Amino acid sequence: MSYKEIQPGDIIKVKITAVKPYGAFFETRDRQVGLIHISEITNCFIFDIGSYIKQDEVLEVKVLSIKDNKINATLNFNHKKTTKKEINSLDTLNFEYGFDTLKQNMKLWQKKALLEMRNSK
Repeated sequence: MSYKEIQPGDIIKVKITAVKPYGAFFETRDRQVGLIHISEITNCFIFDIGSYIKQDEVLEVKVLSIKDNKINATLNFNHKKTTKKEINSLDTLNFEYGFDTLKQNMKLWQKKALLEMRNSK
């Protein structure tokens, strides 16, 4: 499939060529390149992108846009990564809104973040 054939909304197979802190670069079979931004990998905060996507992994992605011959994509909804880390991160979101609640939960969130960063090494 060439750039002219690929349209936003299309689901295509790609191979991950590089994983960076901000996202994953990929290549199509026709050597077209693109990026999956970290915000398009899952709905939760990601401490270690390498725990979600690996280099040389083949994935299905949904094309969001094409600009300057580069594809911007998101993981196909059916293939979005869900891990134990993601579920653990979600459990702290069940709280009432307001600055007092933020202050009460901040230390817990910091401890969880430090633990997850240590465990990802």
